[in-house]
Order: sequence, then structure tokens, then C-alpha cells
Amino acid sequence: MPTNLFDESTLKSVITCALLMSSIDGEVHDREWDVIQLFIDRYWKKEYQDFSKFKKQMEQELETMYYDFKSFRDRLDSLLKKLTNNLSADQKNALLNLVRDVMIADGIMTLEESKLFATFTEKLGIKIS
Repeated sequence: MPTNLFDESTLKSVITCALLMSSIDGEVHDREWDVIQLFIDRYWKKEYQDFSKFKKQMEQELETMYYDFKSFRDRLDSLLKKLTNNLSADQKNALLNLVRDVMIADGIMTLEESKLFATFTEKLGIKIS
């Protein structure tokens, strides 16, 4: 049964962040998708938009961003700007745990993934010491 941590719009933004992390290396690995799907199962409510429509929209968006890093970066910056001041501490933790779990799901942490994770922590105001 889904929990009430996120409203629909925020949840979509968080899932999009996870998909961006997953696709930073050029493909969404099955194990990365499995992590994202578990998150969706935990938080997506029946009264939200049909998830398959959102997923299809995201797949199309990611496909165009594979070859356009500026578009990828612009989308990420827009998402993080929207989320930074609107997430509670629990929501930030859930987002960071999700993108971390996606980053390591395939057993390989690329330099791009590491840099992207650092961007998430920095933009969300989390200091790593």
C-alpha cells in the first residue's frame, strides 16, 4: 500500500530524477529499473495519473536526451530548482536514497553517476564530509 510521503507532482519529479540517474550512462539497466519500480510501488497511489502514460512520456523524453547533454542538464536543473525548496527532510532522504540505489544497482558506479549524485546532494543542501 502506497505511503503518503509525496503528492503526485513531487513524486513524478523524484521518479524523473531517478530516471535521469539511470540514463546518465546512456541506458536504463534492468536492475536500475527494478529499483525505480520498487519505489513506484511504494509511493504511487491509484488516484494518480495512470503510471503507464507517465512512463511512456518519460521514455520519450529520455530518448531525446541521450544525445543532447544540454537538454539533460537543463531538465535536471529545472527539477532540482523545483524540488530544492519544496522537499521536507524525509522527502530529500527518500530522493537521495533512491538515486543512490539506482546508481549502484548495476554494480558499476561510473564517474558520470558519481558526479550526478554529488550534484543532487549539493543542490538539495546536503553536505558530505
